[in-house]
Amino acid sequence: MTDGRNNRQAKVIPFLNRITKDRLENLNSIINTAKILTPNGFENVDRDASVWVISSGRLTRLTGKNTNSVKFNFTLPPKLGGKPLLDSWAELAKSLLVLRFHRNHQAAPNQRNFITAIAYISYFASSLGREIHTITREVLDKACERISKDYSDSTAYNLHKAVAEFAGHCDSNGLCLSSLQYRYTGMKRPKSTSGVERVRLDDPEALKTKNDKLLEPLVFKVLGELYLSVPKNHKYRFYVLLLTFLACVGRRFSEISLLPNQTLKSDKKGAYYIEYFPRKPSKGDTFTPKRKLYLLSATVPIVEDVLIELKELCKSARKTAEVMHRQKTANLNFLVDVDDSERLYKSDLADLNIPESLLDSRGGIRVNGYAFEDNKNLSVKGNPTYYTNKEGVVAYCSKDYSKAFTKRIHLDQERQEYFLKDLLLVRHQGLSSGRYSHWIATQCTHSMMTTFLRYLPELSMQFASSSLEVDFTSHHFRHTINTLLDEGGLTDLLQTEWFGRTNPKDTKAYQNTSPEKRALLLKEAIKKGKVGGKFAEHVMALPVTVQDAVLNARIKAVHDVGTGVCFHSFSQTPCPRHLQCSAECDDYAWAKDDKGRIEEQKRQLALTTLARETAQNKAESTKPKKSKDWLIHNDKKIKTLTKQLEDNGVVEFDPKEYLKAISNGK
Repeated sequence: MTDGRNNRQAKVIPFLNRITKDRLENLNSIINTAKILTPNGFENVDRDASVWVISSGRLTRLTGKNTNSVKFNFTLPPKLGGKPLLDSWAELAKSLLVLRFHRNHQAAPNQRNFITAIAYISYFASSLGREIHTITREVLDKACERISKDYSDSTAYNLHKAVAEFAGHCDSNGLCLSSLQYRYTGMKRPKSTSGVERVRLDDPEALKTKNDKLLEPLVFKVLGELYLSVPKNHKYRFYVLLLTFLACVGRRFSEISLLPNQTLKSDKKGAYYIEYFPRKPSKGDTFTPKRKLYLLSATVPIVEDVLIELKELCKSARKTAEVMHRQKTANLNFLVDVDDSERLYKSDLADLNIPESLLDSRGGIRVNGYAFEDNKNLSVKGNPTYYTNKEGVVAYCSKDYSKAFTKRIHLDQERQEYFLKDLLLVRHQGLSSGRYSHWIATQCTHSMMTTFLRYLPELSMQFASSSLEVDFTSHHFRHTINTLLDEGGLTDLLQTEWFGRTNPKDTKAYQNTSPEKRALLLKEAIKKGKVGGKFAEHVMALPVTVQDAVLNARIKAVHDVGTGVCFHSFSQTPCPRHLQCSAECDDYAWAKDDKGRIEEQKRQLALTTLARETAQNKAESTKPKKSKDWLIHNDKKIKTLTKQLEDNGVVEFDPKEYLKAISNGK
């Protein structure tokens, strides 16, 4: 299935303020502009090297991971030989990485995809004897075709988008002799997001919502049983609470894992909420103001109890984080009463809750030279026993400490800083032995959750009525809740706001209701008088006994057209009124209370009003031509769009003032 957006090119804002006709001069300007910038973490980077290591700054703070450094290889992929990028290609790749990060703070995986895309382009450009300023769409096509062979569909899809972005940078900054305007025609979405199965509307299956991204009711049932049955002192109780929390609030894992420490709050109206920071991992560590997440009423008592229990479970680790933040080292307070010269044997390590195996032949303390023979105390086999001292324990406990543990995680709109000690979910760092280091605290990472999910089937068999096979991720909860709210009638605007998104169009990607079910829901809404439009008004004027027959005959599918919906059956005939939806089309309808479409309706009405004025001026001139036909057409659109705004509660609207505000950037 080819991506429907293939006819659109990547929209990229230029990095250069002044673009000349000399392509090489523009390239040098890009490189020099990047050299002036030194983003946080890039201070010690050798810009001439083929490998960059970033050891501080936002790039090292990846959501869900504990990492001290990030590496970027400016080389060809292994399947293309792995050699370093040469000359201007290397300079351009490095410069664009710095400029992209300075502008949008993309996370490390996003930056690596972009470098890989450039590497493929450079490889095929070189094979065709082309420099940067002479590359053509042929080079980009060859790069994308090879990417499709070398990577899975999901990775190739992201790399194809990176190739298109690179072409956009070339066009916007005047780096190539020819305009690329590129989007790979063979770009395919991952299989998990493509393909739609059609069923008859009179089929009982049409009422069911099925999608690979939606969770079965069994998942929620088993999670509920685990929440009630798993003991509070069980080693997996923390993760059961975490899954319960995800099932109730539908946030991203990165937002849950970095929640500030809190209990449930309520506003003056008695509505309950929690405070969180909207974060998307692909955007990196950017400033995100704290927001209120108002809870679904049925989940309030569950979330309240979960917050209280999580607060208590993480209390010890949070205290460790406080000490680490204050002392800027591992929490070694448990060694205060240990004398520097005191001998510490295995039994002493056990008393300190430190692995005894550290004194074995391959143990960390012994391998690093902090273990000493005690020939007076022999083992059962007659071998000397080993002991260590306080210095050895301090060295072992300090080796995993990193400055990243005490760096700022959040900065809210009131300039308040949040560190690890201020988070709700804080864990002691795990050891290879399966135990936990009570001297180092860390964030709850996605890898911790993934590891737990391996044991979920066994845990569900022990504490629930049925086993639960793990074929879901934390993001499935977000898709499921979004779809349920959509089918329940929550408007797109409120869905967008509740899920912490900035673009209402993103909400559509999480609405997994089938076209057949949407058609059935539209029929019911029309009969209840909740839909506007010529056809809806016609149906409401019919006797109740024949309404169903008319609806069944006309509505076979539902298509979103921006300001409303269309139910023309494209499988039967093409659209007879293409792009004239709001010009009193019989197949056009709209929900009477759909606040999410107000801005688009205002925009369309303002533009149509402007078009009508232009047509009126033309009609009054000496060469009117077809202006009268345009006046009639625009009058129809103005009438329809005005009625839509009225149904959404917008009575007073001035198109001229709206256009003036848009032109002023408001």
